[in-house]
Amino acid sequence: MRDPVAMAHPHDPRLDRRRFGVAGLQTLLAGAAAALLPATGMAATGTAAGATPGAALPPGNADPQLAARHAEPRVELLDYLRVNGDLEGSLSPWLWHGSMIAITPTDNPRVLFACEGCETKKVIRRDERTWEVWSKVMTCFKDPQTLEILNGRDFVNPITGRTVRVAPNVIGSRSLMTVDATGAIRMRPVEAPQSPGVELTSRWVRNGDKVQHSASRKLPDKRPIPLGEWSTATVSRDELFDDRLARVEAVFASTFIAPWQPFLDMAQVPGHAVWHAVGRKTRGFHEVSAEYMEQARRYIPDVLAWGA
Repeated sequence: MRDPVAMAHPHDPRLDRRRFGVAGLQTLLAGAAAALLPATGMAATGTAAGATPGAALPPGNADPQLAARHAEPRVELLDYLRVNGDLEGSLSPWLWHGSMIAITPTDNPRVLFACEGCETKKVIRRDERTWEVWSKVMTCFKDPQTLEILNGRDFVNPITGRTVRVAPNVIGSRSLMTVDATGAIRMRPVEAPQSPGVELTSRWVRNGDKVQHSASRKLPDKRPIPLGEWSTATVSRDELFDDRLARVEAVFASTFIAPWQPFLDMAQVPGHAVWHAVGRKTRGFHEVSAEYMEQARRYIPDVLAWGA
């Protein structure tokens, strides 16, 4: 669900994991941070150098060290990748639970389904400045009272009264991420590496000993309407500033607004769906529920092979 506008792409199992290594991360971050020193007069930010990032900061959301760190786009890109994935190539399944809520002009909001979803991320270093990000999500729709998985089963739509066959929501993408000549972080489809791509903008806000990160990008001009997502990941500030770490653990909350799922047979019904989701980044499929994994083996076996 954290990748709402992605298009499905084939994933090539012949691409081996290219392990970047923590030492390489420290070298890149140290070099980028060093370039900041004359301009900011501030020391590099990692706890690896003995700093205590959570100490002696102004009250509220002000965080001059965080601002100085992300004044260097290469550091911000690496922090984005560390939050979303793992620079050493290990899988990062983002597991979440929530609801799909129907919004129509004449009724109060109604929960159509409980949901269990997982968006799996894999980060691969392509060269010194370019990273390839694999992402694929599958959402299982559940009965909102019993939490029984309804994928592949008949369901009486309470809004239309018609019987429909429930289908899981499966979307995915493969993107190249880099910093362009202007300093902007760009995402390009793997199949169109020379395209302009889209600019990714991030917001990093301090919240006590945590940092909250949200990212946005321009949606396709011909997207369905309405369509949009607002998602925020919360991470440990100390982990984010620790340049020895190839990954940063996170929890997140997301609101996703979208047209009706096609299987609902509601194309002529005014309204749209609001998805509510709360979840966390995990270290592998061993942390995902057995019932979800059963569905994954049926609908997204390619993703289960990414860790091989």
